[in-house]
This record gives sequence, C-alpha cells and structure tokens, in this order.
Amino acid sequence: IVKECRGRNLHFSTNVAAAIADCDIIFVSVNTPTKKQGQGAGRAANLAPWEGAGRTIAAHSRGPKIIIEKSTVPVRTAAALQRVLDGQGTSQKYVILSNPEFLAEGTAMSDLANPDRVLIGGPQNTDGRFAIDVVVGVYACWVP
Repeated sequence: IVKECRGRNLHFSTNVAAAIADCDIIFVSVNTPTKKQGQGAGRAANLAPWEGAGRTIAAHSRGPKIIIEKSTVPVRTAAALQRVLDGQGTSQKYVILSNPEFLAEGTAMSDLANPDRVLIGGPQNTDGRFAIDVVVGVYACWVP
C-alpha cells in the first residue's frame, strides 16, 4: 500500500505542525489505554492522548479541518474533543466524525484493503453532512 501511494496521496513527515496546517482532513488514531488511577481506574479509557492530539491540532490549524476519530473510544468522545478544541482560543472551524475500524488481529491489512463495512458518523447539520460526503469520497477511491 505504501509503495503504491507514496508521493501521490500519501506523504510522511515528522513535521506535525506543518502537516496539520496544510491538510484538510486529519485521521486521529491514538492509543486509548485503560485508566490506571482516579475515577474509573481499571474500567474507563484514558483519553489524555486524545486530548493531547486535540490541543496539537488546535495549536497548528490554519483553516477548517475535518477530524476523524479512528481510535476505539467511548461514546461522546467527539463532544469532549470539541470542548478541548473550542477551549484553545482559536477561531478555527472543526467537524469531528467517527469512523471506527473493524480490523481483526492477523488480517488487519486485508481488512483495511477489503472492508466488509465502513461506518462514518457525525453531526447531522450542513457542516457535518458536508464532512461525511468528503470522507465518503475518500473511501470511494478503494471501497466498492
């Protein structure tokens, strides 16, 4: 996959700030381990990595962004991320979509290349529907 796409529509960089500033769509896939301490320890997801990603996106965004949560996260994580983004004092516009993965261990690459289903959820308003249509267009390039 990397060999086929590198340089055309797949680019790698360690310059996170420039990548965020230049892109329109951000797929966020971060580790969401179980909390080790505090309320919900041993049961609830630790969303600190997600919140950190949100702060980084807000710090470097130039223009509107479609943010897609790919990680396995609890219900209403998009609303929590929206609060983090809004709390950073920027005037940028963000639409957060949920696009969960259905990958099985040992067959992840095959599952990614030939998914049996693709779910895309988001706000049911004009901006949300537009963002969903954009992401559907991305998937339409390889999912029949």
